[in-house]
Amino acid sequence: MSTREQTPVQQKVTREIRVIFQPMNRVLTVPTGTPLFAAIGMAGIAIESICGGKGTCGKCRVILTSGTCMAAPETGTSCRLTQKERDEGYYLACQVTLTGDAEFTIPVESRIDSPQILITLPVAPGEIEPAVVRYRVETAPSDGLPFASQSIRFAGYSGPRPRITDEQYHALLAAETSQAATLSTVRSPPTVLAIAPAERVSPLYGVAIDLGTTTVAGCLARLDTGAILATGSTLNRQITYGEELLTRIGYAGSPAGLATLQKAAARSINDVIETLIRTAGIRSTDILDVCIAGNTVMNHLLCGINPRYLELADAPVSRVPIQKTAQEIGLAVHPDAGVYCLPNVSRFVGGDVIGDMITAGMHTSEEVSLLVDLGTNGEIVLGTRHWTASVSCASGPAFEGAGIRAGMRAMKGAIDHVHVDPVTGEICWSTLGSAPARGICGSGIIDLAVVMVQTEALDFAGKLNFRHPRVRTGPEGAEYVLALAPVTGTGRDIMITQQDIDYLMDSKAAACGAIAVLLKRYKCSVAGIRHLYLAGAFGAYADIGNAVRFGILPRFTAATLHSIGNGSLSGAYATLVSTRYRTAAEELARHMVYIDLLVDTAFAEEYAAALYIPGKQELFPPLS
Repeated sequence: MSTREQTPVQQKVTREIRVIFQPMNRVLTVPTGTPLFAAIGMAGIAIESICGGKGTCGKCRVILTSGTCMAAPETGTSCRLTQKERDEGYYLACQVTLTGDAEFTIPVESRIDSPQILITLPVAPGEIEPAVVRYRVETAPSDGLPFASQSIRFAGYSGPRPRITDEQYHALLAAETSQAATLSTVRSPPTVLAIAPAERVSPLYGVAIDLGTTTVAGCLARLDTGAILATGSTLNRQITYGEELLTRIGYAGSPAGLATLQKAAARSINDVIETLIRTAGIRSTDILDVCIAGNTVMNHLLCGINPRYLELADAPVSRVPIQKTAQEIGLAVHPDAGVYCLPNVSRFVGGDVIGDMITAGMHTSEEVSLLVDLGTNGEIVLGTRHWTASVSCASGPAFEGAGIRAGMRAMKGAIDHVHVDPVTGEICWSTLGSAPARGICGSGIIDLAVVMVQTEALDFAGKLNFRHPRVRTGPEGAEYVLALAPVTGTGRDIMITQQDIDYLMDSKAAACGAIAVLLKRYKCSVAGIRHLYLAGAFGAYADIGNAVRFGILPRFTAATLHSIGNGSLSGAYATLVSTRYRTAAEELARHMVYIDLLVDTAFAEEYAAALYIPGKQELFPPLS
């Protein structure tokens, strides 16, 4: 029998090809057939992507400068490149398969460069009462008893009998010098994490983390004093798989997808931890407790829990805080360190909102307050210490630059504020880092919308006016030109299309309509709100006056405005250094009412009324 007859099925040989990414001069060797989007991730390059590789957002532009590749056929939903761009070699990375050696340029508008991540130093919560405490060990006299019958106790400790390994127990009995035991009460029964000679013990450290959909921020604190020693932040590595929560839920539908997102979340937190320990000069194993505030989807993904059921309206969500060990989820700290996730409330109201409420002090206030956090998702809470009610809405992405053709996250070159010069009448703007304009971020988009209304380029129904000198007809219809190509950092005009305006109007109507539902349900007028708490980047960077003029927020005539910054991180820090705040967090989650707007009949009415600028008259009373 010939050799050919013995091997009738020929094995397909996958050829290795070389890919170069400029201007990073990053070289990568991958098999033929590798998706370009995956190769960019393998090369460690952060690139814009909102749709998670579906080809609909058009943000992951690359330029083929040499070599070959194969692009998927464009459809009506994925055609996000103009003919001119295609002629210049532009591709969407998520729609390209590598077929041979190639060199690509990642253009400036596609790069994630120096993002502005909000970190506000948490306020000390008062009495320090951490979940990890060190106790002096006392060994009872043997009184002639056998070695194994001798006992130990922790001076000053009262509580359930701690769990201790045989190795730790015998080491304590055999010690010739005074010993100290580090005890974690995160779980029941409490666990002895470490033992050491009393004269050589080091401080106890813990980490608080804000696990956001887009960004991750953290702080390192001494557990015995509450002192903050370092802060750090990074982008959430999950953004490669889509910026929207529903996109990530879909990606996590398979075991492999869930594992990928779990590892991405853990690696993102570890990136922050690496910054913290390097700044403070400590070892990662010195960190003995971790508190995490994240939204419901982030908590699920980090802990490896399939989030697919969260797609269902009014899906019941456990309000019991998820607790793991660091080893279970792959965090680079002491392997037995407890990981406490602030409790979730509903599908899209999670531990991050509970952290905001703790920071705002809503759990102790007698006055009616409204908390608004417009991030990638929008969460709103109304109430007092006696009652609280919450809603969530898909409004945040537009206010972070997502879903807008020229939109970008807040990073170098983003137009962050726009105004009309009162003397010349010219449209003026500023950029982050004073760099040439690459696009426009959330705060700039809100300002621009108000400027367009003021200059009559945009009417009260959100329609562009062709009679305005800055409005022209583009490939997608009407568009407003903010900056011409010669003065931009991309060499292309920066404009806002009618489609962008429609998306922005939808987002602002969702936010305002959600607030209106809460006010109506609990019979509160805008004058009845005494405190308005704004959390996150929206509250820190947006012009709140313009947010009211455009109709994102109602005009609360009697409210005191509080910008609480990264309230999620501050709330996580409070629960890190005081178990009393863990109790408060769990009480807040347990008793909060959640209204799912997908099944609430009043929302459709309020949303429709908010599709005008600014909105319903009772929500926007005239200034006296």
